[in-house]
Amino acid sequence: MKKLLLTASAALTILFAQAQQCQADFSYMQNGPTTIFTDLSTVNPSWSTNYSVTWDWDFGDGTPVSHQQNPVHTYANNGIYTPCLTVTYFDSTIINWCTSVYCDSILIGNSIPASWDCNPATGCYDPGTGLGQYTSLSACQAVCGTPTPSWDCPVNTPGGCYDPGTGNGQYTSLAACQAVCGTPTPSWDCGLFGCSDPGTGMGQYTSLSSCQAVCVVGPVVLCDSITASGSQFQMTLHLNNVNTFVDYWVTTANDGTILGEDSMSTTHNVFNYNPSTSLPYDTINVCITYTNPQALNTCCETWIWDANLGVWAKMGSVTSIGEINSFDKKLIKVVDVLGRETLINSNQTLFFIYEDGTIEKRYIIDRK
Repeated sequence: MKKLLLTASAALTILFAQAQQCQADFSYMQNGPTTIFTDLSTVNPSWSTNYSVTWDWDFGDGTPVSHQQNPVHTYANNGIYTPCLTVTYFDSTIINWCTSVYCDSILIGNSIPASWDCNPATGCYDPGTGLGQYTSLSACQAVCGTPTPSWDCPVNTPGGCYDPGTGNGQYTSLAACQAVCGTPTPSWDCGLFGCSDPGTGMGQYTSLSSCQAVCVVGPVVLCDSITASGSQFQMTLHLNNVNTFVDYWVTTANDGTILGEDSMSTTHNVFNYNPSTSLPYDTINVCITYTNPQALNTCCETWIWDANLGVWAKMGSVTSIGEINSFDKKLIKVVDVLGRETLINSNQTLFFIYEDGTIEKRYIIDRK
């Protein structure tokens, strides 16, 4: 509980050099809203017996002051109150007096009532003690203005300076913030279409040259990353690039029959059925439409069912690892659809880069 003690004393005689001391104090007991106050004040009179002591009790709820030494008071409402006792000692013989004030806090009821104080910077708030200056939020807001404008500059965040609305921003003016808060730090990420600045300052590379040194972009279109699985009747096409969504998939037969459509997905399901023959088609055409940073693009591929192997293969692809040795060109390296150097593995699209500058795209199917 908050306590307050004030004491004043004086001696108006040359016969007695030391003023008499008094100190106000009290304790209390509660029985619901009723409180029993007990005076614990101390008064040290001199040899004189011609003195008086008075008690003035302010119960903190606006009721009249009590002059009893040990009063009993009933509070009308729940809340936190601050009763104060003022003790006054007066000796008329030696003209000596002393006044002391003691205050304490009392909680009436089981909960602290709402109250509000005004912070000029942040606005009205409830201090949680029930002792706020205003008993209602509207009363506080009527005299407590909006928070003082201030600005912060977030690090590597688009948008620049902003007012947090608390009055506690780092800068007191927008101009001062803008003078030091520039655009996000340039940075770069390596994607399917080369290096680009994401505009957040959080790119993987701090310079364009460091990104370009490791970001290999060849003559690759998104269709080159498509793989197929499943049976001849039902197949699933998957785009092996988690950073790109296809705007639109469509698969058709050579006679124009639409076998499947999907949108905004990296996966495409095809139900391969010829209604005229009740058999699946052997050849299908897959087209995708996607957006790169420059434009809307469309690419198409033809897939053929290999009945001997029981797999789907892209038209024109190499169908055996052994066929690679039939080329006389000197191979420099092999990269995948993302431009990463890799080993020669089956069942994926690979790009063979030769010494003479030519590049060949191959899809290898292992005939095991």
